Formats: sequence, C-alpha cells, structure tokens
Amino acid sequence: MMKKLQTYLGAIFAIVFVLFSYWQLNDPDPILWVPIYGVATYVSIQAYRHKSNSELLIVLFVLSVTAGLQIWSEMTAWEGFLTDGLSMKTMNQELAREAVGIWIASLSCGIYYVLNLKK
Repeated sequence: MMKKLQTYLGAIFAIVFVLFSYWQLNDPDPILWVPIYGVATYVSIQAYRHKSNSELLIVLFVLSVTAGLQIWSEMTAWEGFLTDGLSMKTMNQELAREAVGIWIASLSCGIYYVLNLKK
C-alpha cells in the first residue's frame, strides 16, 4: 500500500515540479528557480522509483523550509497570490508565490521521508 502511494505521489509531484520549472523560464531569475525545481523533480523521480535517500530528504526539507521562511519574511504586506491573472503585479505577490512553491517542495520531501520510514 505504501509503495503504491509513494509511486503515485512521486509521479504527481514530478509532473508538478517539471511544470513549475517550465513556468520559471519566464521569471526574472530563472537561473535560481529552475535548478531548485529541477532538484525537486529529481527527488520525486527517485521516490517514484523507490530509491529515495533519507539523508538527502532531511537536508532538502530543512533547507527548503528555511528558504521559504526567509522569502516569506521579505514581504512587506500580504497581497495574495493572484490579481487579474498569473502575471506578477507586485513584489509581495511574487515573494508569496516563491515561498509557497518552495514549501510545496518541502512538503514532498517530508512525505517521501515518512514513506521511506514505513518501508
């Protein structure tokens, strides 16, 4: 049961992170975000293949949670994620999107780690 769950979640998160990487190509700083989501894609593919590295998952989880908190703290006010569309309207919206995106990567690492413990 847990192996199937890890397989499905690995596939879903891999697709999500590939899309995140693709969408970052339009970002002002793709050289930062494409590799971040590329690593998350790699970890998801490894989870899909049941070849996750627990130590790597712990390190990535801690780093990504910390990075998300740091990005979130840079916001001067909460302005939401969206206005009329997906284009960046304010810096605060961009920071909120970046923080939540990296927390999604944190969540995936945490899930894979817990599923690894169940093996």
